[in-house]
Amino acid sequence: MAKIPEDLVEVGYCAKPHGIKGAFHFVVGNTQDSVLDEGLDIYLFPSGPKSQVAKEGEKHKIAKITFGHKVMVNLEGVKDRNQVEAMIPFRINVSRADFPETDDGEIYITDVIGCKALNIETDEEIGVVHDFYDNGAQIVLKINTKNGIEEVPFVDQFVPEIDIENKIVKVRLLEFV
Repeated sequence: MAKIPEDLVEVGYCAKPHGIKGAFHFVVGNTQDSVLDEGLDIYLFPSGPKSQVAKEGEKHKIAKITFGHKVMVNLEGVKDRNQVEAMIPFRINVSRADFPETDDGEIYITDVIGCKALNIETDEEIGVVHDFYDNGAQIVLKINTKNGIEEVPFVDQFVPEIDIENKIVKVRLLEFV
């Protein structure tokens, strides 16, 4: 079995087959600038008890991918709907090393995971960024603090400084009156 990289980033999931010739309907977080491409190695992990994907993950290669109103994917070695149905549902992961380089001033949101969060006004450590989500208006960082989870909108007003190299984000906490 292929070694699973330690730098995996979840980029989507699959819960539906497409057609009878072994295609999958992938649901991915970013279809505009997707890292997914033909020939890319992806790593699948089961996301439900019916999935026959190995619990420790499986490496697959994208044979064909089509972006449209749906993302359709064929994987090398998967030739029919029965194989697809046995594999789903699963999560789709990509090695962070396979992401394209960013332009100056740009980051991948996944790179803030694990960053120390400091209060912008006091430099006091608040906690560690452990996750994020998109609420439809913007991305929201989830920070583990000693008092629980603190959520901070990932916009300049609340996250004015990011230092990926040193794994630090400076944040302005929301204050409710």
